[in-house]
Amino acid sequence: MLVRQLRGRRRGATAVETAIVLIPLTMVVFAVFEYGWLLTNWNVLNNAAREGCRYALVNNTSSTISTDVTGVVTSYMAGKDANFSPFTVTVSGTHSGTTYTGNAVTVLGAGDLISVSVSGQYRFMNIIPYFKLPTSVTITSAVTMVCEGGT
Repeated sequence: MLVRQLRGRRRGATAVETAIVLIPLTMVVFAVFEYGWLLTNWNVLNNAAREGCRYALVNNTSSTISTDVTGVVTSYMAGKDANFSPFTVTVSGTHSGTTYTGNAVTVLGAGDLISVSVSGQYRFMNIIPYFKLPTSVTITSAVTMVCEGGT
């Protein structure tokens, strides 16, 4: 009879110990998932900025370069730009010490620098129980390349 009582108590203790171990373990698993998702989105943002700068480099004489680069960056984001709010793309360049932004980069020539900056507020999913992450963090990627041609 005493053995049955001890077994019943041990089952209850096992359930409590399991709960105590599973809660932090679940939090670690969710934290790894959240961090991996952040790095994936950050990598996509970096690649989109690089591709936007390549496009701007080749097409810097176009009068609609700013709009075109925004379209290229958005297409390389492949829908992940929805994770960044607001999502901004800036095109700028330097010619003879003067900085030009937007469509004014058409004056750039060989040896001038052209830059594309992409930024946004990344919103965390907040799936980790009992632990509040910040709601968002600003992520920026800027790529600068040297023009090989132009005006």
